Amino acid sequence: MRFRGGDRSPIVDSPLATKLRRFDVYSKVHDDYRIKTKSGGLISIASLTTIIFLFLSDLDTYLTVEVVDHIKVDTTLNQKLPIGVNITFPRIRCEEVSVDSVDSVGHSQIDASEGLVKLPLDANGYPIEDNIAARQGKCLPCLEAADFYPDMCCNTCSDLKEAYRKVGLPYYHLLDTAQQCSTAIGCQVHGDILVSKVSGNVHVALGRSRVRNGKHVHEFNIKEVSDGFNTSHTINRIAFGETVAGVTSPLEGATKIVRRGSYMFHYYIKLVPTSFESRQRTVYTHQYSVTDTYQNAMVRKGELLGLPGVFFVYEFTPFLVQKVERSYPFSHFVTSQLAVIGGVFTVAGMIDAVLYRSYKRIGRGKQFT
Repeated sequence: MRFRGGDRSPIVDSPLATKLRRFDVYSKVHDDYRIKTKSGGLISIASLTTIIFLFLSDLDTYLTVEVVDHIKVDTTLNQKLPIGVNITFPRIRCEEVSVDSVDSVGHSQIDASEGLVKLPLDANGYPIEDNIAARQGKCLPCLEAADFYPDMCCNTCSDLKEAYRKVGLPYYHLLDTAQQCSTAIGCQVHGDILVSKVSGNVHVALGRSRVRNGKHVHEFNIKEVSDGFNTSHTINRIAFGETVAGVTSPLEGATKIVRRGSYMFHYYIKLVPTSFESRQRTVYTHQYSVTDTYQNAMVRKGELLGLPGVFFVYEFTPFLVQKVERSYPFSHFVTSQLAVIGGVFTVAGMIDAVLYRSYKRIGRGKQFT
């Protein structure tokens, strides 16, 4: 039975309310019997600070996506692999090299133009559309080749080289002096090459590539490179598969400078197939490690022991690294917060009770002394 505040008339609870009151395990203490202490206030502030700190820590864990690694046998061998390249050659003209791919099963891509672009560069490394072309209605001469083809126009460096090839004349000595060729002295190769997932190589090398008697060969005139073939280069980008944030490419930014001679640069690459699985999609790419070697192919003037150029020799490991994103479930986050709040208040209550009883015992002891 309860009484109203003003007239003290009794309020009779219903039988249902009386039964519900029996299940109340949270017994109430009247405000007149509550005792507040300084130590209790300090413990309350410390408890609230601890709860806030633990809440922020759990919130950071909940918002952070964990990546779990698994290793299994790679079963994606029937897929094609796009190799993305972006290489700058400051002292090689685009017409002087061929970009090819050759794999261990005999498949070759000769001067791969599909997906790749050769961009001529000037002396400062800036791209230009082409070498100096004749103005509209004007015909530039073919120089020494004009003796054989007096009516032919050589308005670009490519036209001039082709005219010299037709008559069998060397043109290398004209590249720095001819009006058509003096502007573009470098080349930037960029784009993608699609290859099979077997060991092989992608190379940018001297000469025009051909398949002769089932063999991949490069054709060039040794007299044109008797003074050397400068294969200095900078690797701006090389990627095996899709680009994924957090996956580094050790070769990107690598620069090799050649002072003299005709150098072969070999990069031996070990590819590790890797898949990244998130809630949205699955991305296949490749991590890799690399070692490199280089050698001057020109032992003496007019004699080469190898093919000057840049070679990326790759092979695959048979295992696939599977990276799976695992997020912290929201139900676990809520459960953790309830445990934190309940645990902190329980421990704080125990500490406060111990301190209060100790204080009372010390106070009683002083009264009897």
